[in-house]
Amino acid sequence: MFNKNRMKRPGERRMAEGQRIRKFPQTGKRAGRAAALLLAGCIALGAAGMPVPVQAAGEGSIAMEEDVLAVNIGETESVTVTYDLTGGFADMAVLTADSNIAVAALTDNGNGTATLSVAGVTAGSTVAAVYRISNAAVVDYITIRSGLAADGEVLTQTDGTSLVTTYEDRMVYYNYTLTGRNGASVAIAEMGIERGSGVDCLRVTGTFLSGDSETPGLNIFYANFYDAAGNLLKRQALYTRKPVSGNVLELEWYIPEGCVKIVLE
Repeated sequence: MFNKNRMKRPGERRMAEGQRIRKFPQTGKRAGRAAALLLAGCIALGAAGMPVPVQAAGEGSIAMEEDVLAVNIGETESVTVTYDLTGGFADMAVLTADSNIAVAALTDNGNGTATLSVAGVTAGSTVAAVYRISNAAVVDYITIRSGLAADGEVLTQTDGTSLVTTYEDRMVYYNYTLTGRNGASVAIAEMGIERGSGVDCLRVTGTFLSGDSETPGLNIFYANFYDAAGNLLKRQALYTRKPVSGNVLELEWYIPEGCVKIVLE
């Protein structure tokens, strides 16, 4: 259970009307690794019609100056790419694992370096590869975080009664108040994503509005989970009958694999 009286820790952002974001340990690496493996296969098949071997000596080199690039939706960021190829810049190309999240383009600087420009399209994480066209084993990868918070950070934006909390790998959309199916209303006080051994959990602590903790019947609250393409992965109901203490209610949903967007009802 959350400690309501604890001190604010570094990295926390306070929300309007006494709300608080709790920071949990952040990982967010699994999706990037999976996308990199998928992208490597796409490059290999596209370049030679079959998987390519490990990079051979003397085939040149491509190296990006960053491993991760964060970009806001609708904005563009860039990173420098250093290359040493017999065919020069003309023998280079870029491929993005998911162009629905971010798009990338290469321009030559004329001095053995190129600029990789990345534009954020929608919220999510993907991988881009800069590779040698004539030998796709010469390649380097970069993880792109579009519209997401930096590692270890949690950001919250408000728009009237609607809020969006952004983590490094997903976003949560909700209102200040959640309404159960029996009519009881709960004001959100704390929210956090807790990461465990392969399973992430969204935990929300709220307080019943005056008198609603005595509302008879079963409270049902819903969370909707979406993937990067906007497809509904799961609509998960949470059933609760009594507050955990006084008028405090704790809600907990397990987050399905591949989820980048959560909408609380």
